[in-house]
Amino acid sequence: MLSSEIRERFLRFFEARGHYRLASFPLIPHDDPSLLFTVAGMVPLKPWITGQRTPPSPDLASCQKCFRADDIASVGDPTHHTFFEMLGNWSIGHYFKEGAIDYAWEFSTDVLGLDPARLWPSIYPDDVESERLWVEKIGVPRERVSRLTENWWAAGPTGPCGYDSEIYFDWGGPCSCGRTDCTPQDECGGDRFEEYWNLVFMEFDQQPDGSRPLLPNPTVDTGLGFDRIVAIVQGDRTGYATDHFAPIVDGFRSRAGAEVTDPSLQRSLYVLADHLRGAGFLIAAGVLPANEGRGYVLRRLIRRAAVDARRVALKRGLAAGTADLVGVMGPVYPELVEFRGLIEETLGVEEEAFARTLDAGTERLAALLSRNPARIDGADAFRLYDTFGLPIELTVEMAAERGATVDLDGFESAMREQRERGQASARRVGFAGADTLPPTRFIGYDALETDATVLRIGLDREIQSLGAGESGPVLLDVSPFYAEAGGQVGDTGSLTWSGGRGIVRDTQPVAGSDARAHDVLVDTGELRSGQHVRAEVDADRRARIARHHSATHLLNRALREVLGDGVVQRGSFVGPDHTTFDFAFPRALTPAELVDIEHRVNNGIRRNLERTVALMPLADARASGAIALIDEAYSPDVRVVDFGGWSRELCGGTHVTRSGDLGAAIIVSESSIGQGIRRIEMVSGESAEERWRRTGAALQTTARALKTRPEEVPERVAALQEQIRKLGREVTQARQAGPSAVATDGAVVEDAGGVPFAHLLLDGDVDAEGVSQAGDHLLADRLHGDGVAAVLGPATLVIKVGGRALEAGVHAGTLVTSAAEITGGKGGGRPDLGRGKVGDPAKREAAVSMLRSAITETMGHAA
Repeated sequence: MLSSEIRERFLRFFEARGHYRLASFPLIPHDDPSLLFTVAGMVPLKPWITGQRTPPSPDLASCQKCFRADDIASVGDPTHHTFFEMLGNWSIGHYFKEGAIDYAWEFSTDVLGLDPARLWPSIYPDDVESERLWVEKIGVPRERVSRLTENWWAAGPTGPCGYDSEIYFDWGGPCSCGRTDCTPQDECGGDRFEEYWNLVFMEFDQQPDGSRPLLPNPTVDTGLGFDRIVAIVQGDRTGYATDHFAPIVDGFRSRAGAEVTDPSLQRSLYVLADHLRGAGFLIAAGVLPANEGRGYVLRRLIRRAAVDARRVALKRGLAAGTADLVGVMGPVYPELVEFRGLIEETLGVEEEAFARTLDAGTERLAALLSRNPARIDGADAFRLYDTFGLPIELTVEMAAERGATVDLDGFESAMREQRERGQASARRVGFAGADTLPPTRFIGYDALETDATVLRIGLDREIQSLGAGESGPVLLDVSPFYAEAGGQVGDTGSLTWSGGRGIVRDTQPVAGSDARAHDVLVDTGELRSGQHVRAEVDADRRARIARHHSATHLLNRALREVLGDGVVQRGSFVGPDHTTFDFAFPRALTPAELVDIEHRVNNGIRRNLERTVALMPLADARASGAIALIDEAYSPDVRVVDFGGWSRELCGGTHVTRSGDLGAAIIVSESSIGQGIRRIEMVSGESAEERWRRTGAALQTTARALKTRPEEVPERVAALQEQIRKLGREVTQARQAGPSAVATDGAVVEDAGGVPFAHLLLDGDVDAEGVSQAGDHLLADRLHGDGVAAVLGPATLVIKVGGRALEAGVHAGTLVTSAAEITGGKGGGRPDLGRGKVGDPAKREAAVSMLRSAITETMGHAA
């Protein structure tokens, strides 16, 4: 049975039994800022489970995309993955234990054909009802029901909790623990029994005083690991010979530098396959490599893969496997097909960047070994990992190549501290403890003012009233105020009531609910819960925002026409004064491209295209060619904004009636905001007029200062720049022709491992240029280009390497890094030239001593 068939059979099984089939929610949680990724199938369902929103049905089923980085070090074994799919069924206040157990057993045995004799349920020791159902209803022998204290689920210290029951598959003995008669209850940690389905029964409400009253609506939450059940059905104990993994693994095997037969190298192929899949889905979800947050997880994933690529001598890197990934999973997840080029390009660029980072890490490693050639301290190994992105496995390998060891215990200790800090909130998927908030009906597409009622003041706790000068979040039953979303800022305006007035300073959505919070500052009077008010949006500000939002749609279309359909929007900011548009693209745009894009936007404005809005099913919207954000969370029915058939996007924002209402648009700037991400800033309407006025005035002022006409300013400025460059060259030539401004007579020249080592300490008023000139003269005049010249001034140092020392591997940049560090400064550089900062001038003698030893040691290795 193919993996695609297993997935579909699961969903159809539950559909046939009255469950509503949910599409997978995005990998990036949009309603839960506490999570980087969707880590479980129930994460997107929390608002329904808690009652904050009404689900489409009390019974639900889905195949949810998930991502976890907690167990990344275990990837390569049969059960741990970064990206994975979770099959799940839920019942919110409908069926409970009996229904969940019946369904799980029927699907496992009747639909998938698993041998009932190889299935071992587990329960919490006190869960008498589940034990009765497994034994008396299902017919599992009592001795095959394991009682595990870990079969308890809780959202957190307080809130929903309850027993859970798991189903294990018996692969058959002997177990890797060495026994032939172990069971899941023994918890031996072996490989014989594999848990594949977890049935969670939320039936209690944990109170601060320790009591656990029953929940009014008990809930079933089950998770069936897709990768695990596919491996079980297809009889694959590795987890990587299944039909949805084998093509990816085989692709890497074909590009390995040698035949992979060793088990550890086989595991490297598994890691590569997993990390390619994980990285591919993250990129398709809009994540790009970065040094923090989600981007850091992606970067770490790619760099860990680089370690295993190095082990198998992989050709063409991780990026070359993109076609295999898309071929296997693209039919189920079309975003992989749509963003295949972006995935391949992002992986390639990051792998190249890591190769450069590896060079820097190697230099740092060499500097550490110059101090202690035998061992890398655990804290230093962690810094190599945390600062330079050097995986510990690679540090160990590179240290071993130089005859050194790594303090792994110290490294693990530092890692453990970081992990405990970063994962404390991610160990369990929790529920917010806030009250259920009343929904707000938004009418702001059609009206900018309305009568409304204050339903609540305050979010975490309810406030009865706000007096003059006080502020707080106010929830209305109906509102014309747009809440910040899709890059568009929230509306501002006013609330008025009998005897009072308040200023609405911002409007924000409330995560996990249909409420919107109006940030109100009471100007006069008192605002109370239940108060009838008149709500009015700042119409002029809204109009300016609408012009800029419509401008981003026209810009998106123009970008695709000029740069190709591969342009992928990565975000935007839409405000009253300007808009920014972020998109994935590997290089800076040329001036000609920017002119062309701006022309197309303004041509769209001049055509005065009519804006139309239609609500339609998401599938129909995509089929119509409407552009959607990567992995955005969309409702089953979506809002499509169309400008004359030229620009069509899924969008919930506010817009002008016709494109001509924009007046004009100007591209202010185009720049890089991160690796592979460009940003265009643009203004339209009044903001465009204001920019014309400012730039025109500046041009006129500059022209008068240069005593030329405005249109001749660029030519005049170019001539002045060339004149400045010419004068600079003349000054440099004069300096080089004359004697050194810094005396080098006091330099000491000695032998260091068979090459001359010249060092000079300078004091007094010597700048960086003087130190650099002294280094040039030492190497050229005193050493005749052969040896190492080091000049340490009061604030800066320079080291130059040439001749035999350079050929033997003496690295100026590495020497500077170590010398500067001794003084409390920093530095680096190339093999032949390094520069740095001196922290404490009193420690320069110690730095020279270290340099002498390091040069001698390097020359000794070369000999």
